[in-house]
Amino acid sequence: MSSYQKVIAVLNNSIGGAQANIGAHGAFWRGLTRNQFVAMKIYSLAVVEPGRGAQSNLIKALKGEAPFGADLPNPPAGARWPRMPDGFPPVSNPDISFIEEWINDGCPENEIRPATEFTWTKTGAPTASSRYDDVWFRDPTIGWAVNSNGQILHTRDGGRTWREQLHDGSVYLRCIAFPSLSKGWVGSITEGKTLYSTIDGGANWTLVRDLPIDAPIAVCGIWAVNEMVVYAAGANYPEMPVRMMKTIDGGTSWSAWDMRPWADNLIDVYFPTERRGWVVGGITDNPREATPSKPKLRPVVLHTEDGGITWTDQVASIRGQFPLGEWGWKIQFLNEQVGFISLQNYEAGAILTTIDGGASWTRRPINDPQMNANLEGIGFIDTDQGWVGGWGDRPKQKRTSSATTDGGATWWDANDIGRTINRFRFIGEPINVGYAAGETIYRYSSGERPMASATISSSLTEQTNRLLESSEFLEASGSAEIAFSVPPGASRLTVRAFDPDGPFTRVLLDEKHPAAGRRTVLWHGVDDAGLALPRWSHVLRLTIDDVSESRLILLTGEA
Repeated sequence: MSSYQKVIAVLNNSIGGAQANIGAHGAFWRGLTRNQFVAMKIYSLAVVEPGRGAQSNLIKALKGEAPFGADLPNPPAGARWPRMPDGFPPVSNPDISFIEEWINDGCPENEIRPATEFTWTKTGAPTASSRYDDVWFRDPTIGWAVNSNGQILHTRDGGRTWREQLHDGSVYLRCIAFPSLSKGWVGSITEGKTLYSTIDGGANWTLVRDLPIDAPIAVCGIWAVNEMVVYAAGANYPEMPVRMMKTIDGGTSWSAWDMRPWADNLIDVYFPTERRGWVVGGITDNPREATPSKPKLRPVVLHTEDGGITWTDQVASIRGQFPLGEWGWKIQFLNEQVGFISLQNYEAGAILTTIDGGASWTRRPINDPQMNANLEGIGFIDTDQGWVGGWGDRPKQKRTSSATTDGGATWWDANDIGRTINRFRFIGEPINVGYAAGETIYRYSSGERPMASATISSSLTEQTNRLLESSEFLEASGSAEIAFSVPPGASRLTVRAFDPDGPFTRVLLDEKHPAAGRRTVLWHGVDDAGLALPRWSHVLRLTIDDVSESRLILLTGEA
């Protein structure tokens, strides 16, 4: 990228991206060569004066200095026009400084050579054969993650090493939120064990009991506004109750309510303030649908300004543009104006974008060569550059990722950044580090970062194939045989099957004092009643005492 191209990118980003426009003064900088831009005049005023950055009208307009800034609370003397961009948040001081220095240097068109380039690399988190569902970092080095082995892991060195804080082989942990270094919550999609909390940074975790009777029976999304106010939502399955809950006293008490008037499933929540926020999911076309199901869903983007008392669906006006069998999955806002939502659809890939604070949303299909679908994670670092990840297809076999540098207009395959990504988190203004939860925890940073040896500080120090003969993805017809080894002196053996999309499936084995040696278990892809489950991948989790290992299995053919 040349320095002139970066100037144009800053101006584009100031109004929501390269495809957005602005009515007040128009995107006057577009489609011009460097020489045309330097020679441009607006209202008979030269836009730039090479060598005189502070005196250039572009810089004055961005800063709101006379003759600009007439719209500011305390406009400068002689102000005649609004600050630029009119009607949008101000451009950041670092970006204005870059443009000012560019003008001081004579408006060159030289290539920018960054000292370091940002890349995605694996951290030292052990590989989870299904995946990590969520990650949360308070700063570039201190964070937590939850995975398909029923673990909460913690790092204090940016992911080089991890410590196990909680292990529960009976739950599928889904989401995590830390408003401070001490207080945090983890949600699960296992009924009866839907919420855990800590007040000491995770040194001790407590199962939250005595939740309201109408609390979500599966917590798919959680957001902590601060130490006192937390929102949670679920569930993913339309056949289950769809509910929300919140606390305003730091978890001492919770209130809950039914969301069925507005949605038939709910996945993720985001609240920038105690009363203003969003929750995303899906709803059927027919409000009187007796048995809502995923093939009948279309997305909802529900917005509240009163802490969840009332809701407005911000995509109701474009509902006809969505295909059936699609719903909102993850939501991210870069700032008050620019936001993104991943849309889960087993057969296709798409996202939603907004540049006006959610007042309007645009659906953008994922058009990469691999035809990424069944999306889950979404993460953008500015209005143009971002990534999506997830399962990749209906059976959860491809586990692919995609990237864009034009705000989602075009995409390409990006599986090198990581696979099965369900969550992206970015830190800093401007962003200086990011993390993603997928097959492992990935880190987005500048410079090479050697991966640690996939260890955690606990009784389990080497996770790969310690019990299972293989943790690789397995596709089998009809049924699958899973082989594992029971160490001498084991006290308890369980094998559970989970659906990563929804509720707990069934217990295949539960033995006390199992005999040592090689064992096998058959998975036929049926529930406790013998009914065939959907033909997509399920997680089989083996737990022996305080060690759990998982394997992702896709059964094809008849059950």
